Amino acid sequence: MFDPTAFDNLKVVFEGAVYDLDLTGEIQILDRKDLFDFAHYERCYQIHYSLPYKKSISIEFHLKADMGHFLAERKMMTEKNMAGADILIVYKGDEKLHHCRSFLEETWNKDKNWEWKEVISSLQPTAYEGVLTFNRVITEEMVDDVLQMISFSVDTLQQLDRIDF
Repeated sequence: MFDPTAFDNLKVVFEGAVYDLDLTGEIQILDRKDLFDFAHYERCYQIHYSLPYKKSISIEFHLKADMGHFLAERKMMTEKNMAGADILIVYKGDEKLHHCRSFLEETWNKDKNWEWKEVISSLQPTAYEGVLTFNRVITEEMVDDVLQMISFSVDTLQQLDRIDF
């Protein structure tokens, strides 16, 4: 039997919380991916969800750990890394998302990092993405923070749904 990593433990809590919201009907899971990059020794768990039957704005939640996180857990490299994972929250949507950028930035507070992308396609309408990153590694001791992030992300989807554009 193997010893689960901090990433594995966070993933179980994270996945369970999102699936509970899906079961209660608060969200609808659109997709999920559990990826391992052997070349870079990186893991990424992604789950994509929206409000039920409202896919114009959705969230793709990423839990990521790289070699540095794993080595820190094994006490082999702790100077720059911590055992745990990084979280990215990617808002995906149409023009409404583009116009609600400042709302999301204020709602999540200004101390977070945002990257805004405009995706132009010759086959699809223009889409927008807001990539939210946090200035810290999420450790196992921060499980409550992860649960709050998930809950807060659903709250922001509900608030965005109520905004007339």
